[in-house]
Amino acid sequence: MTDAPSNIRPPRGALIVIAVGLIATLAAALLSTDSSSAGAVELEWELHKPIADSKAVQVPGGGGTMQLVDAGLRATGTNVSGYQLYRVAAVLRIDEGAPVGSGRVTCSIKVPRRTIVAHTPNNRASYPRPSEEEDLIKQEVPEKVVVEFNAHGTDAAIMQLGDAFGEFIGERGVTVSWAPFTIGQQGWQWGLPPGRPSEALELGFASIWRTTATPTAHISCALKTSNGSATVSTGGSLPGNPGPLAE
Repeated sequence: MTDAPSNIRPPRGALIVIAVGLIATLAAALLSTDSSSAGAVELEWELHKPIADSKAVQVPGGGGTMQLVDAGLRATGTNVSGYQLYRVAAVLRIDEGAPVGSGRVTCSIKVPRRTIVAHTPNNRASYPRPSEEEDLIKQEVPEKVVVEFNAHGTDAAIMQLGDAFGEFIGERGVTVSWAPFTIGQQGWQWGLPPGRPSEALELGFASIWRTTATPTAHISCALKTSNGSATVSTGGSLPGNPGPLAE
C-alpha cells in the first residue's frame, strides 16, 4: 500500500476565500491611510481666543430662539513669507421645538483684505463639505486636515480640527451646500427637515484661512421659514504677533 502524500493542496475554494480576505484587508488599510499627509508637517494652533456668543434672537413664529455659540479663533505662527494660518469655528444653536421645519439657514464667515481661504489637496479648507442630497449626519468631523502651506521646508501642514466640535449636526434630514464663491467669504446653505426639532439643533461650521493681516472674522447666520426670517451675528480678532513658527 502506498502512503498518502503529506503535501495535500487545500481545496481551491478555500484558496479563493483566503485571497479575498487578504485583498479586503489590504484595501481597508489603504483607505484608512491619508496619503495626502505624506511629507506634511504638523503645526500647532499657537494663539487662540474665544468669540463672544451672539445675542439670542427669537425664531419667527415663536417657540424658541437661535444663537451663535462656541465660536473662536485659532492661529499658527508666521512662516518665512510672513503668512500664518488661522481657523474660525462656530455653532448655530436653535432651541428644541422651534418652528423651523423645512426652513433654510445661510451661515457665512467674512474675513479682511489680504486673507484668502486655505486649500486642502482637493478643495477649500472649509467644513462641512457639501452634502448634496445626502443626510449631513453621515459626514464626520475630521480630527486633523492637511492644508497647503509652506512651513519648515514642506508645502503642506497638518492642522487640528476635531477640537472645534464633535459633529456638524445631530439631527437627521439636514443637508448643506456651499454658497457661491466670494473673495473673503465662505458660506454654507443648510436645508432643515420638516417638523420641529426634538432636541436643540446645532449646526457646526469652520474654515481655515491664510493671511498676512490680523486674524479677524465676522460670523453671521440667517434663518428663513414660512413664518419669516431672523439673523444672528458675532465676530472678533486675534491681536498679538505669535512670531515665527515653532520648530
